Amino acid sequence: MISKKQLQQLYIDKKLSMMEIAAKLGITHATIYYWLKKYKIKRRSWRDSAYVQHNPDGDHFKIKKKLSEGEKGLLMCGLMLYCGEGNRSNKHSIQLANLDHRILKVFMGFLRKVCGISKNKVSLYVQLYKKFNRNEALEYWSKTLLIPKSQIGIYPHTDKRSKFAEQRSKFGIARIQFHNYKLKDWIERQADYYLDKFS
Repeated sequence: MISKKQLQQLYIDKKLSMMEIAAKLGITHATIYYWLKKYKIKRRSWRDSAYVQHNPDGDHFKIKKKLSEGEKGLLMCGLMLYCGEGNRSNKHSIQLANLDHRILKVFMGFLRKVCGISKNKVSLYVQLYKKFNRNEALEYWSKTLLIPKSQIGIYPHTDKRSKFAEQRSKFGIARIQFHNYKLKDWIERQADYYLDKFS
């Protein structure tokens, strides 16, 4: 028999999976399932279980609660940029792409200063025509957005709908990406709240 306190410590506090708890205690997965149900301990959804697996150290963001006037402005800018330029169809990650470095800088500032994201978890993907210099683009985006080069991927531009002459920047189209559905959900809720409020 496993006590409720022990099960809560392992499953809720330490966030171990049922399989991990079973292996640790030398009992079956079915036994863990039985006691979770018996003690009325709510099981994690598949989505939450996957989140815990990929984020064993906890959330890689921390929403700032008390914002300065400047940060309040940054919050609104970040949310509205996300509504206009972000990929809202992706359910698992925050994505925003643009040619204009100013838009990307503002959105990155929003993620860092308001959302408190972990710096080593954000990625940048750049689509670049072959005619342009890859190393120059890498250097440019790394310095502009303060992202380590190891977190930047440069890929050839393959979208046939976009013409070479229309691409204004020789540094390519950059897409900020941060994988975290919890932060994604928060941004979506905040964006919808302000859209409804002012519409």
